[in-house]
Amino acid sequence: MAQTMAEKLLSRRNLAGKPVRAGDFLEARIDGAMCHYHAGEPMRDMAIEAGFKDGLPRVWDREKIYVLMDHHQPALSQKLADENAVIRREVERLGIQCFHDSEPGIAHQMMLDYGLVRPGELVVGNDSHTLGYGSVNSGATGITRADMFYVLLYGELWFQVPHSVKVVLDGRQPNYPIAKDIILTLAGQYGDDFAQSMSIEYSGSLVPQLSIDSRMCLSTHGVEVGAKFAMFQADEATHRFVKARTDKPYEPLAPDAGAAYENEIRLNVDEMPFVVAKPHQFGNVVPVDEAKGVRINQAQIGSCANGRYEDIEIAARMLEGRKVAKGVRFIISPASQQVYLQCLKAGLIEKLIEAGAQVITPGCGVCQPRVGFLSDGEVCITATTRNFKGRKGSTKADIYLGGPLTVTAAAIAGEIVNPKEVFRGL
Repeated sequence: MAQTMAEKLLSRRNLAGKPVRAGDFLEARIDGAMCHYHAGEPMRDMAIEAGFKDGLPRVWDREKIYVLMDHHQPALSQKLADENAVIRREVERLGIQCFHDSEPGIAHQMMLDYGLVRPGELVVGNDSHTLGYGSVNSGATGITRADMFYVLLYGELWFQVPHSVKVVLDGRQPNYPIAKDIILTLAGQYGDDFAQSMSIEYSGSLVPQLSIDSRMCLSTHGVEVGAKFAMFQADEATHRFVKARTDKPYEPLAPDAGAAYENEIRLNVDEMPFVVAKPHQFGNVVPVDEAKGVRINQAQIGSCANGRYEDIEIAARMLEGRKVAKGVRFIISPASQQVYLQCLKAGLIEKLIEAGAQVITPGCGVCQPRVGFLSDGEVCITATTRNFKGRKGSTKADIYLGGPLTVTAAAIAGEIVNPKEVFRGL
């Protein structure tokens, strides 16, 4: 029978050894489990509650559990420092081999940086943006801490095979990143639930032109449109990226001809304007020209959606010979130490700082109310993940989502503006 990527992935991992179709339930073998700052709870608190007086008695595979202290490194409070200390003790006691402790950065980016996730694998993580690993042809999804507790013990988990939606992207990749505009455009046109409980399969003539950075943005944002998985097929770019980081073998996924899809969506990016999501919903999307003139207090680039090299490079390119507008706080957070180092070696950080931007420690803080809080009545435009009320502190602040060009243009102008009006090189 012809299968989608999700059906093929879960058929391969089905403990019953049988092929499955959309809607089927199964117990699946897990290839890898990503734990971040929530690791302490399933490793210790939930284990004690379940009757293991000393915490988890063991883990299913010490080499397939990846613990990365992303949200709270460095620790911003005594409470967080104490929670980190618990995780360190548990990791050592359980003999977990992969532990990134004192390295700041976002776990999802670090999973790719270090080749910890590979094409064709089924990977789970206790964070909703785990879907981002679909950028390298992995079936990856976020799970609850209770589910992670079970995975840590047994390396298995139940799934219902999702139906799939095919998103066909056509057009030409310009000399700047457009992934954020793509996913916002899709959410605006089809609703921010167009992939609810489904697997997204990206295809089309644009896809081979997309960098892994851009694919990571699209896969990561799968959760913002309700998806269970958000996957790209493996191509030359995928193999080059993965093989530069790991020598472990893998078996890529590809859909069969004639596979059945719940829906097919097509988007020609040549006809797509720059867009923003207005407060307070991911799908509240309009062309940027309809939000022109909104004064901003803060602009941000970062997160697991847009904290990679191409996002920071375009900001530095746009700021060359310009300054951040007076009164605007332009905060840039690389997604990981490796991304930060890449930007340093390319001379981007110097250009950003000279132009008046603030470059902060890699991590998740820029996306949440941990760094760069907003006060009542303030407005922020951000290339991070979410714009709901309170995401940056005050529930009386407004958050707009946009791509890195739109964010940088606003930082220069002091208000939301079409990037083409600021950067004539487009």
